[in-house]
Amino acid sequence: MIYHNPVEVIETNKWKDQCDFSLQKLGICEPLVITTNGTVKRQNLLEFFNNKFIFSDISPNPTIDSCQEAINYSLDQNFDGIIALGGGSTLDTAKVVMASLASGISDINKLIKFKDSYMNKVKSIFIPTTHGTGGEVTRWGTIWNLGIKKKYSISHPDLYPDIAILDGNLSTTLPIDISIITCLDALSHSFEAIWNKNANLTSTDYAIESICLILSNINRLVKEPNNIRVRNILLKASNIAGLAFSNTKTAAAHSISYPLTINFNIPHGIASSMPLLHLLHINKIEIENELRRIQNKMGFNDLNTLTKYIRNIPNNKIKYSLREWGVLPNELESLVDQSFTKGRMDNNIVDLSKDNVLKILEGIY
Repeated sequence: MIYHNPVEVIETNKWKDQCDFSLQKLGICEPLVITTNGTVKRQNLLEFFNNKFIFSDISPNPTIDSCQEAINYSLDQNFDGIIALGGGSTLDTAKVVMASLASGISDINKLIKFKDSYMNKVKSIFIPTTHGTGGEVTRWGTIWNLGIKKKYSISHPDLYPDIAILDGNLSTTLPIDISIITCLDALSHSFEAIWNKNANLTSTDYAIESICLILSNINRLVKEPNNIRVRNILLKASNIAGLAFSNTKTAAAHSISYPLTINFNIPHGIASSMPLLHLLHINKIEIENELRRIQNKMGFNDLNTLTKYIRNIPNNKIKYSLREWGVLPNELESLVDQSFTKGRMDNNIVDLSKDNVLKILEGIY
């Protein structure tokens, strides 16, 4: 596979100035700002953007209904670009709106099914406020139908943002538990990009770099949550993980995570990272060289040291077992059947059986 990612990534400590410059560069005069109510208040966005240009009613996991509301809002003005400022749910919602404006389709259910060419590309600037999503450099977004408990994805080459702006100052207000969860999400993205049938040399290099940055800085984050330098490093790690899986998509861990999130409301970063160590054991023979590179960069003597380091990340600050999230033992088998998402599970470098997945769920119970 040939590596491709068209997003211009800009690192800065003055995101507002850089956003203004990027708007001029892209020729955007009337952007729709997609964000959350909390971000509007924390970042004083009303001093920077006109209130009627802001949509901030974002669901924690974008739903059919919440995405439809965002689309409807985008139709009220002649917006000529998108600014997405927030975490993964915000960035996913922004891509849904971009897809709607680019395709001319305003019905969310029709939009999900649409696979043809877009009429135009919507100019966009993505500014993540968490160091977990990587969505600022990918071409897809996630939508949840809570009524039928199903997860959908939209994907299109024109959904790559034009510019991604990284500023660690935006992540300092994250509580430490959310900070750890987002780091686990980025770690999952990275490992999933390595043990992936779609991996290429560049995506693997990015994934290894991201893993090492996260493992080298996660403990310091817990001790110094307001350290801007650490936040910037972890934001870069999340972005690099995004650059990695933007080419590979995710694999088994994410496939297993979807029913955990939709049925038990387990945060995505927890649900997608809990299976990692079990999948590492399953996939390790196929990725021996990559694991050796990680161990050498981290100064670890063996794989046991690496796995111990990963196991210690939750640090008793988050609930990190299925039991703690209210899953009952007799529900594991039904979760197995829901864990095989096409286009995710089959990306895993080792083909997994239902028995494999059941053992993983039992292991994280």
